[in-house]
Amino acid sequence: MSGPEHFPSPSPPRPAGVLLFSILLLISSFVHVHKLVVDHSLYLDYYAYWGKGLALTRYAFSWFQRILGISSALAMLSRRDWGRKLAIVIGLFTMATLYWKHPYQAFKNHTQYLDQLLGGLFYALGVSGVTFESLTIPALIVHYFLDILFCSAMIYYLTRPGVKSYFRGP
Repeated sequence: MSGPEHFPSPSPPRPAGVLLFSILLLISSFVHVHKLVVDHSLYLDYYAYWGKGLALTRYAFSWFQRILGISSALAMLSRRDWGRKLAIVIGLFTMATLYWKHPYQAFKNHTQYLDQLLGGLFYALGVSGVTFESLTIPALIVHYFLDILFCSAMIYYLTRPGVKSYFRGP
């Protein structure tokens, strides 16, 4: 038999935002996986004030989050609606737990480490009176803002009717 009715209809083109958010989730997840592997002991040092058990729990949960992020991105690229829904859940969870994701003390520990490692950088650049530790609160605010902005944009985009219909198929 011949005729167009025997050929499957082509899939609609992938919306650009699906590709964008999938790539950003993949990049973010792989960068964090790299940090979890390379900076394992440093990571645990930053959260040592929580005690070893909670620091290890947070470390394990960070792995779980990265696996979910990679899974969600790959599923969205494969046009799986559960990947879209998982991305929304990841965004909501991230915004609801920002302080746990970026606690002040861990940021302070990180900026103190940067001062030990690169302490003379600001002086070499001709900037006096500035240290990485003095930038802890501004850096924390920027991280909070970027997480809220990214997650809000992702949730908003992935809940648009046209995007939802793309995942449900023709």
